[in-house]
Amino acid sequence: MLRRMAPSPIPSPLPPWARVLVQLAPFIPTALQNVLEYFGEAFPADHANPTTWLHAQLIGQPKSSTERADDFVTTIDLLNVTNGFPDSSWTQADFDTVHAHLDNLCTSWCSRMSDDYRWREMRFYLRTFNPYSITEPFAKTGPPAIIYPMTVAGTKLAYQAPQVCVTSTDRTAYPLHWGRNYWPHPGGATVASGGMIQPGEVDSLCELVSGVYELLMADDFFPVVPTTQYTQGTTVIPMRGLLTVSEVQVDNLFDILRSRRPKRATYKKILPVGP
Repeated sequence: MLRRMAPSPIPSPLPPWARVLVQLAPFIPTALQNVLEYFGEAFPADHANPTTWLHAQLIGQPKSSTERADDFVTTIDLLNVTNGFPDSSWTQADFDTVHAHLDNLCTSWCSRMSDDYRWREMRFYLRTFNPYSITEPFAKTGPPAIIYPMTVAGTKLAYQAPQVCVTSTDRTAYPLHWGRNYWPHPGGATVASGGMIQPGEVDSLCELVSGVYELLMADDFFPVVPTTQYTQGTTVIPMRGLLTVSEVQVDNLFDILRSRRPKRATYKKILPVGP
């Protein structure tokens, strides 16, 4: 039988970049806890005090389009940790503090983004896990808790195809449970020979994301990756928990922001077929 260990107290204040899992019972086996520094308990949506985290959507669009299909979105999940415990109160002051840090992140990205795109709004949703008796792991959120309008736009004059993006990876204690953020429409000057991203751009983005995350952690808002399963041998076992981000990684590979092309073409040419 697999031995399972009960959660241990989370220190207050929680150190930045700590390897933490906050999880619904039943808990993961002790062997999987060995890579963690701290292990806490989360509570589902039907509990008297459910564990709630913030799911931030950073949303933008081409300046020339009102098609929602052309929107770009990157997301960041945050757990508020107060006095060693997940804090589900989420006050207006909490929202404003998180918004200030993420707005700085988006504004800083604009110095790398093509000038025909802009950020439009930031949406905050409060999320909880369903109990295991419900197959869907996440409880329905309903409408956003708050929406912050945004007006900042990219500044780069060199362009790439609209599907191109740069990614940052949120590394956790478990390599198969990392998160990824998609940074849209990097300017053409980011391209190095061979089609890779310039090393200086890689360093700059990694330092930017890491720096904003550290400021969030200093205010007790910890970036997390929601996790819904783990593997024991060849068996996939359901799990509902939040893994804190312990490292940020950026590599020199461009990625695809979305699999489809823009909704509408702005120019077409048709020629007759025949002799």
